[in-house]
Amino acid sequence: MSLRLLIILGIFAVSIYWTLKRPYYGVLLNIILFHLNLRVFGTGLEDIRFQFIATLALLASMFMNSEELKEPEAPLQLPIKVLFGFTFFVFMTSTWAVSDSKLAFESALDFSKIVLFAFLMVKLVKTEDEVKILVWVLLGCIWYTSFMARWGVEFDWIDEVEVGIATGGTGTHLMMHLPLLITLAMLGSKYERIAAYCIIPFMLDGITVLPSGLRSTFVSLVVVGIAYFILAPGKLRAKSTIPLGFGAIIFLYVFVPPDYLEYMKTVLNPSSESSAASRNTINDATWEIIAEYPMGIGFNNYSRISMNYLPEDNLTDEGTRDAHNAFLKTMAEFGMLGFIVWMLMFITAYFFFRRVRKAHPMNIEPNRLQLYAFAFSVGLISIGPGLYTHSYNDLDTLYWFVALSCILYNIEFRKQEEVGPEKKAKPSQEEMIKRARELQEASLRNKRGPGRAAIPPLR
Repeated sequence: MSLRLLIILGIFAVSIYWTLKRPYYGVLLNIILFHLNLRVFGTGLEDIRFQFIATLALLASMFMNSEELKEPEAPLQLPIKVLFGFTFFVFMTSTWAVSDSKLAFESALDFSKIVLFAFLMVKLVKTEDEVKILVWVLLGCIWYTSFMARWGVEFDWIDEVEVGIATGGTGTHLMMHLPLLITLAMLGSKYERIAAYCIIPFMLDGITVLPSGLRSTFVSLVVVGIAYFILAPGKLRAKSTIPLGFGAIIFLYVFVPPDYLEYMKTVLNPSSESSAASRNTINDATWEIIAEYPMGIGFNNYSRISMNYLPEDNLTDEGTRDAHNAFLKTMAEFGMLGFIVWMLMFITAYFFFRRVRKAHPMNIEPNRLQLYAFAFSVGLISIGPGLYTHSYNDLDTLYWFVALSCILYNIEFRKQEEVGPEKKAKPSQEEMIKRARELQEASLRNKRGPGRAAIPPLR
């Protein structure tokens, strides 16, 4: 057994111990393990299911510390409930899967682990301080992912295809967090600004060398910039003009490798590039599958039946082909109703972020939670290009954001409920005057002796 393996296992054992002591640490541990993806380092690590073990420890810790977790309450808001509804469709379609019911059911079980973790996030992240720590963990993980995308491959630490992210979709994953970095760079604390300015260059450099999703990541980068500028509140929009422009210049003239922009031009003319040109053919075949199986074909059954609808030159060496479109793949595998529920989940998550952002009047400076909510809402929009061109419907980050919309909503409106009774208890000016008159009358009655006339109260 190598020294590296012993050190990693020792640190992991300590992390599990602290997870059992406090479940919140287990949430952070799962997020870290998702990004580290220790299995790609080999030397025996590839046989250890780190995230699965950490999730089991998190579940055990939740039961062990159930009494301590009752307060404050963390109700399940609409976005997470819709996620549960979608999970129901995922399992239901496995019962009538067209090609392989066993594969569909096993895939549904794997997906349910993502749903379970999203549920645990909502239940265990319940204070503003815990959200701040969670954000710091995300910042560190985003830096790691960006660093590994370039230098992990350069130093031959990991395989180029893996890039440190467990489930793929590295570019889309990074773009979902870019609005958070931009916001913290302008309005964060001293150390948050330093961290954001240090991480962004690594991110911009890393996304130019990704082995897959290169064009969708570039389009997502453009979408993030446009959506951020349009949706930002007035002052934030004005402040973002310079850093967005400066970032665009640095990206184009410092980090962009030779021929990168030439390759990006194929976005405007998909027929000029073979991979992009095949998307229309695949999409047409997917629509045929949807028309033939409106109730869905079952989770991950798409590649098993796609060869019946696609020309042979569009198939891989294995004789199959994935959908390369998360929207259409979801519709094909879970039916029209399942697709509607899936989309409704993200729409409700966006509006929950928006409700947090709009919780205070426009003339009041946004608090920390509102800044997070705005950044995450823009990040949720940025997934569009990645989902349209790749099958990222099982990317963990999508469902983390659904959980985060509920977490921020619970904390923000719990704060308002706690402040509300105090505001309600504070009497108005008229009530104070009325109460003062009553007290004066009572005082005068007590002082009035026998035979003395009553003194009129103060008006």
